[in-house]
Amino acid sequence: MIASELNVSKKRHGFTLVELLVVIAIIGVLVGLLLPAVQAAREAARRTQCVNNLKQLGLAMHNFHDTYGEFPKNYTKVGDSAWHATSANFHILPYVEQNNLYDQGQSRLMDPSLTPADRWNFFYGTVFNTPVPGFVCPSSPAAPARGTHPNGWDGPGVNYGWSTGSRTETVWAGKNFNGMISYADGLRMADVTDGLSNTLLASELLSGSGATGSSGRYPYDFFYSSNAPFSAVVDKDYPTQAELNAIGIAARDSATGVRSNNGTIWGWYAAAQSTLTTSATPNWEYPTTGGDCCPGGAHDWGVGIVPPRSMHPGGVNGVLGDGSVRFLTETVQLRTFQNLGNRRDGQPLGEL
Repeated sequence: MIASELNVSKKRHGFTLVELLVVIAIIGVLVGLLLPAVQAAREAARRTQCVNNLKQLGLAMHNFHDTYGEFPKNYTKVGDSAWHATSANFHILPYVEQNNLYDQGQSRLMDPSLTPADRWNFFYGTVFNTPVPGFVCPSSPAAPARGTHPNGWDGPGVNYGWSTGSRTETVWAGKNFNGMISYADGLRMADVTDGLSNTLLASELLSGSGATGSSGRYPYDFFYSSNAPFSAVVDKDYPTQAELNAIGIAARDSATGVRSNNGTIWGWYAAAQSTLTTSATPNWEYPTTGGDCCPGGAHDWGVGIVPPRSMHPGGVNGVLGDGSVRFLTETVQLRTFQNLGNRRDGQPLGEL
């Protein structure tokens, strides 16, 4: 009797096929439930880092203003060509713990033995080629590797741009800019008559895809239409939705050229490299676009729609003139967003 019981106790029962399939199905369901939570947690961490980056950039601008009495303009020529110029980002390097990089550039500017070509080669090849972590959002895809783009004019990546305002003009607009940062002038806090807490200082950009050929990738690349739809805009400070749609459709459906090296050179002055506009709402449904095609690196012409873009679900982060960081939804009303970029419109700001 005892031996029989021992023999029974030694019998082992394995899983049946049905039981195994049930266990696999349960594990699959659990993984399916867990992955979105893990991804959401990772995106929350990346978004927090992005917010911190913008906060530091805003503080850097304030510290620069405290020192010099104005914000840096986004164009300082360092070489012998009009294209050989730095962005405002170079000037705030000492305020984002990049003193050594700034000093390297300044020493070349002050060296009388160097030609303009020598200075530019150093800036483009060394200063602009040095990654600065605070200029990159961890949620954004990496910029094309330096030296891999057939058009050149590429760099280690940049995902933040200074707001030049709501106009449909970029770079060569002179004194027409209505944003907090200009190419022609170093603006002061006193010039922001709408109030620093009501005006956008900077927001997010996406780097180009690095694609070659005539086909670009939305939302990453810079598409060119022509100057015609830009010329049709009646109020350059406030393009209407219909006017924006006409520009966007022309860029999407009848592009005369494409560039995919935007969002790569943090130290270069070109739009979509270091500046953006608020003429269209965040994550605009049409491609980032300029007029007549094409300078060497996007974007160097006088007109363009360069809206903030990010990979954060639902919108972009932005730092206001007072240094506070807000999440700007892609469903914000067009006129409200245009007013946010305009430092001097005199209108009450709507709901962001």
